[in-house]
Amino acid sequence: MSAGEEGPVSGGFTAEEELLHVAGFTTISEGLAAGLGFDKACAGIETVDAGLRRVIADDYLKVTIAQRHFQGTESIAAIAASLGVPAERIEGARREMLAEVAAASVDVFRRQGGDVPDA
Repeated sequence: MSAGEEGPVSGGFTAEEELLHVAGFTTISEGLAAGLGFDKACAGIETVDAGLRRVIADDYLKVTIAQRHFQGTESIAAIAASLGVPAERIEGARREMLAEVAAASVDVFRRQGGDVPDA
């Protein structure tokens, strides 16, 4: 890597993207605390990259589901209502999150020498 070039940090982000990711989470949290719905809170994310904005919003939903549904006791419907989004959107994010965890688990198992037959 040449001088001034930034490589990926945790999560596969560059250092600049990581800063935008953290700032995006703060923006969403502050927007929700101010009474905005999830989508309006996400509109305040400052990045010119629509793809990164979508990743930040999706990640925020997944963290929220992990904290409030899996670690807590809130239902998907209650989380959706509090964020002002359809329950189907939260359920879709939950399914995507579980699929990502399953894929990552299989990847780690294979890298450690395990053999998993393809489904």
